Amino acid sequence: MMFRSLALSSVLAAAASAELLTIPISKVPDEEHVSNLLLSSSGASVDFEALSSSAVATARRGLVRGTPVVADEEKGEENIRLRDLANAQYYGKIKIGTPAQELMVVFDSGSADFWVPGKECLTQSMNCAAKTAYDKESSSSYSEVSAGNHDFNIIYGSGPVHGKFGVEKVTLAGDYTVDQQTFAIVASTDGLGKVYSNAKFDGILGLAFPTISRDPGVNTVIPNLKEKGGLDHAMFAFYLADNADGELAIGGYNKDRMEGDEKSINWIPLLMPSYWIIGVDKVTFGGKEVHSGKVAGIMDTGTSLIYGPKAVVMPMATSLGAQYVPQVSLFMVNCNTQIPDLEFTIGGQPYNVPGNKLKIMDKTKQFCFFSVAIMMFGGEASTQDQMLEEEVAREMLDAPGTPTSPIPPQYSGQTWLIGDNFLRTIYSLYDYDEKRFGIAKLKV
Repeated sequence: MMFRSLALSSVLAAAASAELLTIPISKVPDEEHVSNLLLSSSGASVDFEALSSSAVATARRGLVRGTPVVADEEKGEENIRLRDLANAQYYGKIKIGTPAQELMVVFDSGSADFWVPGKECLTQSMNCAAKTAYDKESSSSYSEVSAGNHDFNIIYGSGPVHGKFGVEKVTLAGDYTVDQQTFAIVASTDGLGKVYSNAKFDGILGLAFPTISRDPGVNTVIPNLKEKGGLDHAMFAFYLADNADGELAIGGYNKDRMEGDEKSINWIPLLMPSYWIIGVDKVTFGGKEVHSGKVAGIMDTGTSLIYGPKAVVMPMATSLGAQYVPQVSLFMVNCNTQIPDLEFTIGGQPYNVPGNKLKIMDKTKQFCFFSVAIMMFGGEASTQDQMLEEEVAREMLDAPGTPTSPIPPQYSGQTWLIGDNFLRTIYSLYDYDEKRFGIAKLKV
């Protein structure tokens, strides 16, 4: 055990030592994402002023559930700078095919599927018309899948997304290339509604484990890079900046983003290799313990908010005098309300989300919302978060503990979906090889 610990420390030190190169990517104004987040399920803006207090009270009572980067010669670490979509959606550039076709994808630690729109999508789905689509006919490196699933189907809240699996050359950060990567070419995105047409990304690159993908026998991109010789370590790390560009490190982590050395990283073993799901010691709100015992958290860079169990979040919202607004599936609060801090104790260490980061304001600056929400499912996906996380909700609430469930049975109904509101406060590390999640203190 001592030898293993020393060896692992050496591995981590090597993973952090490579020269880091980045590419500049612009940031989308905050107001744009908030506007999308506050759209109704029909895609229309909500007249919050017209909502009567009795209507929202009834709804609350009825709430049930719910620079190209060049790798160093030792294949160490390189970075992709991430675009920050209104402090909520982080995405960056990838290249697919030969010659390379550039697309923007969400780097999503909360899913394991990798999909982009194909040429058919431009004409088959209205919400796809303005997207950059991948053209397999223009690539000499494309091939059909020889085994496993051929059809890609995923159900979001408002409907299905369809496509076909294919195999292609994929390049991250301008230089890390993996050949023979299975991914989905989507022909129909109608199930994503107007939210997709408003979003700045073309597709999604899932960074969770293959066990939760539509084709679980196929490696996701980063483990595939290691398997095929492109990386020494199947590891990545996120710096999700607040009001600035973010950064995704591949093959290790950027020690310049964190305080201390590798010994200061708080490593937490995964409960199981499905999502990046870990045990949470307890949750406090305003200094009061609100959740403890068998509590789990899914670390999800693909969602902007924090979602918790209804039995925990409802009393939190009630203590703020909040009113549930079903059109946007969020709790409205008085803009003058002082929201207490939210604290997650993980691996024996407390991590604080300041109360002033738990409030979002509409473009009129008259209406404010609590950015801790209840995981909903079963209706239309009305926001980008709900679009990306609909299936997570089903898996958390519908079938915990079944042989195919990615949530351990003892954490049924006790799992949080922890998004960018929390992840922006830390430097987060994701280690496929050791099946663990790491937290480091951000360097100011």
